[in-house]
Amino acid sequence: MCKIRFIGFLLAFFAALLALFGASDETWAAPATQTDEIPPSYRQVAENERFRLFVDFDTLAFKLLDKRSGYVWHSGLDELQEGDRLNRAWQAFARSGVSIEYLDARAINRRVSLTNAEHTLEVTPIDQGVSVQVTFLEFGISLQLILQLEAEGVRIEVPSSSIREEKPEFKLGLLYLYPFLGATRGSQTPGYMVLPDGVGSLIRFADTTKARNMFYGRYYGPDLGMIAALPFDPALRRPYPIAFPVFGMVHGEGQNAFLSIVEQGAAYGEIQAHPAGILTNFNFLYNAFLYNESYYQATNRAGAGVTVVQRRTNEFDVVVHFRFLTGEEADYVGMARSYQRYLVEKGLLRKVPVTNPNIGIRLEFLGGDKEQILLWSRFVPMTTLAEMEEILAALQIDNAEVVYYGWQPLGASSMPPTALRLERSLGSVAELRALAERIAAKGGHFSLYLDPQAALRNEAGYSPRNDLAIAITNVSLTGYNRNQVVFYFTFDALRRRFDALQRAIAAHPPIGLALDQIGWMLYSDFRSGRSQNRAQAVEAYRALLAGSPVRIVLYRPNDYLFSAAEAYFDMPLGNNGYVYTSEAVPFLPIVLAGHLPYYGEALNFSANLQEDLLRHVDYGIYPSYFLTQQATTAMLNTRSNWIFTSSYAQWGEHIQQTYRWMNELLGPVRGQAIVARHQLAEGVFATTYANGKQIIVNYTRRPFFYQGVTVEARNAFLLEGAP
Repeated sequence: MCKIRFIGFLLAFFAALLALFGASDETWAAPATQTDEIPPSYRQVAENERFRLFVDFDTLAFKLLDKRSGYVWHSGLDELQEGDRLNRAWQAFARSGVSIEYLDARAINRRVSLTNAEHTLEVTPIDQGVSVQVTFLEFGISLQLILQLEAEGVRIEVPSSSIREEKPEFKLGLLYLYPFLGATRGSQTPGYMVLPDGVGSLIRFADTTKARNMFYGRYYGPDLGMIAALPFDPALRRPYPIAFPVFGMVHGEGQNAFLSIVEQGAAYGEIQAHPAGILTNFNFLYNAFLYNESYYQATNRAGAGVTVVQRRTNEFDVVVHFRFLTGEEADYVGMARSYQRYLVEKGLLRKVPVTNPNIGIRLEFLGGDKEQILLWSRFVPMTTLAEMEEILAALQIDNAEVVYYGWQPLGASSMPPTALRLERSLGSVAELRALAERIAAKGGHFSLYLDPQAALRNEAGYSPRNDLAIAITNVSLTGYNRNQVVFYFTFDALRRRFDALQRAIAAHPPIGLALDQIGWMLYSDFRSGRSQNRAQAVEAYRALLAGSPVRIVLYRPNDYLFSAAEAYFDMPLGNNGYVYTSEAVPFLPIVLAGHLPYYGEALNFSANLQEDLLRHVDYGIYPSYFLTQQATTAMLNTRSNWIFTSSYAQWGEHIQQTYRWMNELLGPVRGQAIVARHQLAEGVFATTYANGKQIIVNYTRRPFFYQGVTVEARNAFLLEGAP
């Protein structure tokens, strides 16, 4: 009996060693319980308290066992089933951990994968994973892939220093990493994909879709350095750029989910999402990273030219985290909270102190603008400092984010100075400081509007020869903002101008700056001798704003500037409305709730005011208004004519009533994190906060009865304690 027990002990001991350190090809075998889904070609390479990681050394595909639930995640497709619509190229893409798209000398691109291209793999075991040297032999393109297990899931890294392009006729275009992770067939698995589209979007799994094309989304928007210009069209509302490099997938809500976070490389990354019914019968989404792209280079003024590939490969590291969720966390709320924890841990999101029991409100005032009179310009005053103070006193809202737009000499369509100088007809700097102090004494904040990247076309105050960023086609970058055509500064010019102005403002506390564009407009600069790629620009902007001596608020900042902001302005209320999305969800508000206060777009420009007010309450967004003392007819001949309704006489009473209604609902949850959101019925949603309070929003046209209370049609209700 003792001998049998001793043998049993030895078998158990060796089994534990195999589980801990893995096994060779000849001896490894998966346990018959939780890992029976894992083919024998996969070797266990790592394990921690939550997960076991298995890798196929031929395809670099991995499988992850979540020990909390027993669920196995698959990074690729092992076998086809009847009805799978995958040709050979798609099969190779689905099975391979790494695929590339190369560009040849004629700028023609083609995608190849590990399983359909001649290659070599050099696999080296490392702590909690493997390091792999990958070489695509025909094209002379090689890279290093590092795959490691971590506490929340899996970390993928591709160092920039490992990229090699040994054959001059081939350049690395795109790099794809684990594109079929979590892929599902049609509606066989209930769930959805989460996209960083606007405020957040879901694509629910289905067998078909109305869409005809897959979704391509460039993180942080298009690169002006490559396209040179955004055509000026003030009547066109540009789509929301992707402000955070995150996506996710749910396999059964409340069961299993994963979240992808791009820690490094997002400046040259994009999300690609394929709903079932487009090309294949699979739902899948993934990251692609852009190292080289083609562009059209004109060769004469008549427009003739050639398509060429950029001369220098983009240099950036890639680091991606896949974080796996189970149980109650396995939904878009759990993903958002996981992303929030990640940002906090990385120092990218901080908690802005809550000092007032009431919600905030953003009140942006137009000082004025200029209109052309024959050969000179005349300033049209819209709101002086004295008039602004009268409006604030009449509103009697103390906890306000007050922004002054068009404060500079000759107003909004003139270049802002590099010193603190106001248009004289608006008031003096001393009066400005006194007003800011009185606003601060009542719990509010005062900021001057500034677009620090923008060089206004046909305006003086900068050097077109030396100060402007240059596109790869050797022309100045051109865009538009607030009805103004603008060029964009080099970072050196931006920093010089911004540093001078902020030093001047710092001498007059508590005046702050409300910064537009710099939070969301990210471009590369190809100016000779001072070039800067987008990854470098991210770090430069982060360092510039982190060292600011004045209080900073940002309009629609990208994730890398969340920590620089005291408030987030112009939070989207929905998504871009693409045909393949099922619904908008408040992913981004959940990420920021309890940390960074966020304000919506100006409600006086709303196309559906009642619907937008309900979304504010549903998502925890604070209201915003654009105000003037004078009627908007006074500025019809100025560039500020896009502000079509703003006079206080028209909007004052509405602002007071709306603020009281929203404050009664959102005031009790001010500064609290969102911990849950559920759909109670069609058009009725319940959002639960960390202090236990719950807000019920009824978007329908009939009353809704819940927990003994009635939520009136097109209204909301605050429950003091969630059930």
